[in-house]
Amino acid sequence: MYRRPMKLAQSVAYRCRSTAAAVKMNAGENSYMQQIKSEWQTAKSFTDLPGPSRWQVLRGFLKGGQYTNLDMRELMLLLRKQYGDTFLMPGFFGMADNVVTFNVENFERAFRTEGIWPERPGSDAVVHYRQNRPDGFFKDCIGLFSTGEDWGNLRSKANPVLMQQRNSALYLQPMQRVNQQFIQRIRDIRDEQTQEVPGNFLRDINHLTFESIAVVALDRELGLLRHAEQAPKAQKLFNNLQIFMQAFYELTIMPSIYKYVPTPTYKRFSTAMDEIFDVCSFYVNEAIERIEQKPADDSGNQSVLEQLLRVDRKFATVMSMDMLMGGVDTTSSALTGIMLCLAQFPEKQAKLRAEILAKLPQPTDEFAFNDMKSLPYLRAFIKESMRRYPVIFGNLRAAGADIVLEGYRIPKGTRVLMNSNLLLDEERYYPQAKEFLPERWLREQSGESEKLVAGNPSPFIYLPFGFGPRMCVGKRIVDMEMEITVSNLVRNFNVEYKYPTEKVFRSTFINSPVVPLKFKFTDIKY
Repeated sequence: MYRRPMKLAQSVAYRCRSTAAAVKMNAGENSYMQQIKSEWQTAKSFTDLPGPSRWQVLRGFLKGGQYTNLDMRELMLLLRKQYGDTFLMPGFFGMADNVVTFNVENFERAFRTEGIWPERPGSDAVVHYRQNRPDGFFKDCIGLFSTGEDWGNLRSKANPVLMQQRNSALYLQPMQRVNQQFIQRIRDIRDEQTQEVPGNFLRDINHLTFESIAVVALDRELGLLRHAEQAPKAQKLFNNLQIFMQAFYELTIMPSIYKYVPTPTYKRFSTAMDEIFDVCSFYVNEAIERIEQKPADDSGNQSVLEQLLRVDRKFATVMSMDMLMGGVDTTSSALTGIMLCLAQFPEKQAKLRAEILAKLPQPTDEFAFNDMKSLPYLRAFIKESMRRYPVIFGNLRAAGADIVLEGYRIPKGTRVLMNSNLLLDEERYYPQAKEFLPERWLREQSGESEKLVAGNPSPFIYLPFGFGPRMCVGKRIVDMEMEITVSNLVRNFNVEYKYPTEKVFRSTFINSPVVPLKFKFTDIKY
């Protein structure tokens, strides 16, 4: 039977207890806040923060300006060079100012004071669309992009379905079916002579991640990997997700007056959101009809969508949309980085293959849930790949209290952009940072391996899925998808990439591949 969602306070307490750093938060909360209040009295004013003026930012983004052709990573690193580890980035046209920081102590202070309803800003365009949609569908359910108590109520419903380990087994087999289609797709499209896939292979990776999330969010395969030409509705949804991501970045990062006048970018964004809503609603309604025709199942084996529907029909529809919007491009970026690491470090690829084949000797063997828990080098390889090629640049929070960062007053509600992932290649945090060493993530280390993490005492640097109650709700789904995909790739193929890897990604909200991904996949002989 579907278990009633935990009360919000219980849910938040459970999430916090699961994080060692959060235990530290709770233990010294009162004294910590007293320390901050004491520092506030002597701290410098918020307006004294270094940083560019509004005019300098606006001029910088205009044609020929110093920021015009920079991606997000390049922009942040340039500003850091100009203004130091903590500075103020002013907003425009109703957009909020952002305090940008590269200081790990500031990350900890922001997270430790975020409260039970952490606010993760930056989704204004989605919220604006949903609040102003003419039919009022989202009036009482903004979704994962909401804030405050509304967000808390939503997560208290979603967590027992999406964050519980017991539900992972429900989508293991559907994901494996999709993944086998991806393996066959590689064999179908690679060149017979060179064994390389076409340069537009990113589209196939995107189809894989889209289908993998769809079998969870919409409870069905949509057919893009097997016969895309016969799945026009799925292709329409996929295309509009791509439009959404690009327009969302432009509306959030670049100066825009879309809240006052619908700009061309906002019109593209709004149209894409309409299309996503229509197609997702179609699939959810189709699933409802399919589920209603099934015999009642009290075994606890209901699909994720069935469990969401048992909470509320609108809730299930919105969650399906949010999972697709938040999970496709990010997971594709992660998988691309992992494949590049497989190709660049053949000795590590061989070591990974040996671990997986020891568990599943034949490429046709399917994983059981317990198998996925006993592959430590696989998980270490994925973690090191995401350190080398992080998916996003960091985390964004609104300060949950009046805090002091590096001697400056940061009022409650101020946006704090923490560039944690831009520190992942720095020696002071990861010794031998330029080397690819999955061994640094293994629990059992000895000798030289112990030195690989000695410089990284803080749990607030490596945060690929965020932190605390606002940690990515789809983490378990994405973890399983990556583990299945990487395992299947190395037990079926030797992966190579014969082209430069210096600037494979361009950073917007996420790091997106911008070069032809002509991977070479050579069959493993058994």
